[in-house]
Amino acid sequence: MAATKSALRAGLNDRIPGSLLVLSLGIASATAIHSAEEVAEKLPDTTIIANRTETDITKVGSAVSILDINTLQQEGVRTLDDALKFAPGVISESLGGQRGSSSSLFLRGTKTNHAHLIVDGMRISDANMTFGGFLGSSNLNGLSRIEVLRGPQGALYGGDSIGGIMGLYSTKGKGDSNGNLRVEGGSFNTWNTQLAMQGESGDFAYSLNLGHERTENELPHNAFEMFSYALRLDYTVNPCLNVGLTLRGADTTFQAPHYGGLYSSPLDDELEYTLGTLFADYEVNQLWSTKLTVGMYDQKYHSQSPVFGFNPASSYDTEATKYAVYWDNTLKWNDCHTTVIGAVYENSDFSYLSDYYGLTGDTRTRDQYGFYLNHIWDVSEDFNITGGARWEDYDDYGDEVTWRVSSAYTVDQTDTTIRASIGRGFRSPSFVDLYGFGGQAPSPGLEAETSLGWDFGIEQSLCDGQYRIGLTYFENSIEDAISYVPQPYPTPGYNINASGTTKTNGVEASAEANFLQERLGIRLSYTWLQRALAEMPEHSLGLRIHGKISDQLNAGLTATYLDDRAFFGDVVDAYALINLYSNYKVNDTVTLNLRVENLLDEDYEFARGSGDIYPGRGRGIFGGATIHW
Repeated sequence: MAATKSALRAGLNDRIPGSLLVLSLGIASATAIHSAEEVAEKLPDTTIIANRTETDITKVGSAVSILDINTLQQEGVRTLDDALKFAPGVISESLGGQRGSSSSLFLRGTKTNHAHLIVDGMRISDANMTFGGFLGSSNLNGLSRIEVLRGPQGALYGGDSIGGIMGLYSTKGKGDSNGNLRVEGGSFNTWNTQLAMQGESGDFAYSLNLGHERTENELPHNAFEMFSYALRLDYTVNPCLNVGLTLRGADTTFQAPHYGGLYSSPLDDELEYTLGTLFADYEVNQLWSTKLTVGMYDQKYHSQSPVFGFNPASSYDTEATKYAVYWDNTLKWNDCHTTVIGAVYENSDFSYLSDYYGLTGDTRTRDQYGFYLNHIWDVSEDFNITGGARWEDYDDYGDEVTWRVSSAYTVDQTDTTIRASIGRGFRSPSFVDLYGFGGQAPSPGLEAETSLGWDFGIEQSLCDGQYRIGLTYFENSIEDAISYVPQPYPTPGYNINASGTTKTNGVEASAEANFLQERLGIRLSYTWLQRALAEMPEHSLGLRIHGKISDQLNAGLTATYLDDRAFFGDVVDAYALINLYSNYKVNDTVTLNLRVENLLDEDYEFARGSGDIYPGRGRGIFGGATIHW
């Protein structure tokens, strides 16, 4: 495979015009000498995810990161997977190969099934609905921001939030009607097209985004193609009532070469998902505001492959559907006390059908209910305490009670913010854990995994916010971890609740600096994992440099580093990737962009296990234009 891969890279590099590479390097040099991009990104003033209501970020005791989508796209970041590499405490990595393959999300050293994903107010992940395909294929189109809240968050969000929560928020239309069309092409026969339109007309606002992406990646039988759409509509009924809907979905195909494995054979995967929500925000009076969200998420997955390389191909199909209702209420008693209280109902259906090793299948349904209460006490303008609890019941498993306490204190004289939080989280047993799957035996009587986690951090702002640094230590203790016990063939294995306590701990750090009257911005995120639930990288880093060279030209680079890791397989070496980007504004209508990914043509792997090797892509150059109106 190595020879094939080297030949492919050689062919690819022969097709890259030398002038493009020279221009990219020249732009990077100009950035370093003169400065870079537009006005540097500022930390947002508020967060939604931390308390399920808009909260000043200086009054949040838990560690939270907010990523602005417009800034990321300007910096050449096109995918959700890549965007998350710039948040501390987060490792977002493909474990199945190049662009379009399934990805995993590891928060503070925990596993993907310990992370909770919310899109436009609706949870699309739980113990039975994995989001690896959603994460690995998603782009940033139609999104306005990403929020990552780290640490156990069961008190506000219930199960599967041991590592933390990630929230995605759709763009709300504003201003006069406008739009843009971006067309981009380049290496690996890649084409990426995005059409975006948005605006306001009286009491009505809209935002529409359509996208198409296609790439052949770098290996044989490794193409990826996706059609995506995102829509948000808002209508202001009166000054107190706003209603709306969001609709988001994609249809993807992905070919996996499956190099090197004992049972290796090419895979052809198809993933289709649809998410829709209806919402109503109503300000009852100055004291009470309420929001009702009704949502549906459906995810279909189909995979087929010749078993042992022989035809006809065998197939595997799953479908997961979730219906949900969320009722969130904010009671602002006075300037010092705010209570957030709510209820949730979710219905999850899961089915699978496989003929890989004989025809097997199953269908399961789960109903769950929950109630939560969270209170924010502003003891003073600079000091606050937040505490809450949640009860959640699963009809096929049982109930759980979780809680959280956090606090934030700002030393006004030095512009120093100190944060601390402690809370409980859990992960309920999945359908597969309880009822088995394929060659896995049922394991009735499993208990939920539970966790107790805490963190302590400090954030320092210098020179009126021109420089900012943050440092957080975290620790998470997990009990009753659900573990698989293999048995000698042909006896099926089964799951148990492991005895003892498993811990994760480490340090998250971030830094931001703006120079040359905010013409040059540098942002850094870093994570050190001392202990994790699997052999994860001890060190990981994300770097963004963005600068404004002139009124028309901005450019910069992004860089990521991942230490040695295994991810449940064989150990793979550390790697560092450097990407360059530039944007040139020809006039008010046309903007040109150029990107170089993996500038140094790093030879690296995402993962390997059981003989399978999942390499990353070599150097790629992409260019295009955006037309605005």
